[in-house]
Amino acid sequence: MMHRFYLIPTVTLQANPPVGGWFAHSAPADPTLSFVVVEWWSDPPTQDAWEALPGVLEYHLEELALPAKAAFAQAVGPTKGALPGMTGRQLFSAIRQWFPAWRH
Repeated sequence: MMHRFYLIPTVTLQANPPVGGWFAHSAPADPTLSFVVVEWWSDPPTQDAWEALPGVLEYHLEELALPAKAAFAQAVGPTKGALPGMTGRQLFSAIRQWFPAWRH
C-alpha cells in the first residue's frame, strides 16, 4: 500500500482522526497544524470524506521533484530544516529527522 501524507489543523485531526492506520506529529513551526501519515484507509469513501475536511492538504509523491509546497515548508520552519529553494524530496528528508514515520 502507498502511504499518504497530509497537513491538517490539529483540532480537525483530534475531532476526526483517520479511520485506518496512521501516525501524526505536531508541526514544529505551528502547533495548530499536524503532519499525518496514513498507511491504510478502512475504505475509499472514508478516505474521500476525510480528505474533504476543511484545511486538509495532501502531498502527492509525484510532486516530490517540484519545489516544496509552501504550507508544508512553513509548518516545518527553518529551525527544523525547511530552507528556501528546497524540493519536496528534500523537505521530506528534513521532516523524517524529527518524524520518522514520514517515509514513503
